[in-house]
Amino acid sequence: MNTQNKTDFWQEHISDWNSSDISQTAYCQHHQQKLSTFTYWRNKQSKRLPISLPALQASWELAIPGDIQLPVSALEHTLPLFWRLLRGQH
Repeated sequence: MNTQNKTDFWQEHISDWNSSDISQTAYCQHHQQKLSTFTYWRNKQSKRLPISLPALQASWELAIPGDIQLPVSALEHTLPLFWRLLRGQH
């Protein structure tokens, strides 16, 4: 099986599993697949699937503990600062 066929094969299984209400383990047992192989392909494909988010509204605010309201428009500049502070890199 070539790489494209493998990709298509696993994408179909991952899509089927996503639309089911069963665990990965149960799905793999039912379809006689190795859980580790299924997990590998799920992780590999999740990295290349685009994620779409709804357009942010300028009026939206993020509530931060301490009764702070941060406008969403400020996130681009403030999130890197928060991340450095959380990691202890002042």
